[in-house]
Formats: sequence, C-alpha cells, structure tokens
Amino acid sequence: MKDLDLDTVGEVRDFLRLCLNPGPRRAGRTVAQLAKVMPDWLAERLTDHAPRVAELREAAARAEAEAARAREAYADALGAWISEETTR
Repeated sequence: MKDLDLDTVGEVRDFLRLCLNPGPRRAGRTVAQLAKVMPDWLAERLTDHAPRVAELREAAARAEAEAARAREAYADALGAWISEETTR
C-alpha cells in the first residue's frame, strides 16, 4: 500500500472513500473509525493536501497522550490513598 501514488487531492480523497466503503464483500467503517486506524504513511499524504486536518490529528494525539498520563496519575493516587486508608 505504501507504493500508492496519492499525489493529488482527488487521489487521496478517492482512496479515503475506498477505505470507508471498500465494497460489497468487505465491511465499511465510519470516519471516526478510519481516523483511529489511519496509518502514518497515509496521514502524511493527507498532510500534504489538508494541513489543518493534520494539525487536528496531531492535537488529538497530544490530548490522548495527556489523558493517558492523567489516568495513570489518578490510578497511582487512588492506589496510594487506598493503601494509607487500609493500613490504619
């Protein structure tokens, strides 16, 4: 797949449409599902033609990383609090 020539806006859009609806014998996906599974090589092609979409993808990745760190800190704090409470 990496060898695809997706040099124009039309080629990128057509390929993404195919990813959403690959045909009658294959399950389609939503745009949200596609956004989650889009490989980096394809996102790079999208970046060339839709820089604002690429900026939003990067912002979403940063937010997800921050959320993961927050969940980990929360779990650590909860564990520490439970340990103190149960050892009294």
